[in-house]
Amino acid sequence: MTMAAFAFLVSAPTVVFQSPSDGFDTFRIPALIKAGPGTLLAFAEGRQSQADAAGNRIVLRRSSDNGRSWGPLQVIAVPEGGSFNNPTAVVSERGRLLLHFQHYPQGTHEYDVEAGLTGPKSVQSYQMVSLDGGQSWSEPVNITSQVKHPEAQTLASGPGVGITLRHLPHKGRVVVPYNQRIGQRWSVYMAYSDDGGTTWARGSTVPASPEYQPNEVQVAELADGRILMNCRNQAKGKFRLSASSTDQGRTWDSAHPVPDLPDPTCQGSLLSLAGKQPTQAFSNPADTKDRVRGTFRLSFDSGATWSQSVGIESGSFQYSCLTELADGLIGILYEHTESGRYQIRFRRISWR
Repeated sequence: MTMAAFAFLVSAPTVVFQSPSDGFDTFRIPALIKAGPGTLLAFAEGRQSQADAAGNRIVLRRSSDNGRSWGPLQVIAVPEGGSFNNPTAVVSERGRLLLHFQHYPQGTHEYDVEAGLTGPKSVQSYQMVSLDGGQSWSEPVNITSQVKHPEAQTLASGPGVGITLRHLPHKGRVVVPYNQRIGQRWSVYMAYSDDGGTTWARGSTVPASPEYQPNEVQVAELADGRILMNCRNQAKGKFRLSASSTDQGRTWDSAHPVPDLPDPTCQGSLLSLAGKQPTQAFSNPADTKDRVRGTFRLSFDSGATWSQSVGIESGSFQYSCLTELADGLIGILYEHTESGRYQIRFRRISWR
């Protein structure tokens, strides 16, 4: 039976990060998380240029009214040389806010870093923790040895968000998705913590056939306890890749294409929604050539098909992050360019 088309309502955009401003040339790589009733935290990289590794700092703006207004910009992580990249946020079962990101040494980028857990050209992974809803943050703690494969060169969390599992036997497990490059091949896996983010372990790598190379990645827990993974495809084909786990991330089926989700090789966002009907939400630039046609989609069969959709932006649309708001609506934080300059915008989405 065909489902009738939903009537979507998408709010006008609010610019959360405007490039250039606040002493930064460019803002990129949005992450959005609900930190309490009505409270949202919007993270980004504050860059000194549009380059990926441009002395980036991790910045934050806070909303206390479900995204209708935003407080001043806060700089929460400053590297001692080099660049901080790929903010990925998650809330533990007990309400601890955890933020993962990576450090690229001065003068390096993702294709000239060296393999290993230490060394002057090795990518390092860090975690910061907030116990007060994002008002204050711990100093960055190096977790590289816990989350990085020793043979990996490039390493990146998300970017976007992690999840906290709701189903037994690992209810409360905190999961942060990662992608890595070993040699010339990209792959994805989960880092997980069973003590609220105090210690971490690496899960198994998602199998992928030679023609597919999963890259930037997000995960969602399904109603039956499976974990669904959705990835950027760094190799053949202009579509998203997906994989799933029936044992809460210990093993995965092979990454496979999702023809319903065209993609120009870009990051996307995946979210499981609360409510009586199991629903997944997804956003990306739904184009096979350019980062345009920002689209929000819904699935009612655990991501097998995506039967309902609405356009967010007809023009420029790049990285995005979804979250479920306290009032039941969906918030989306996404990149848009105007006259060659990046904006990170926020909109609210509802439907009936």
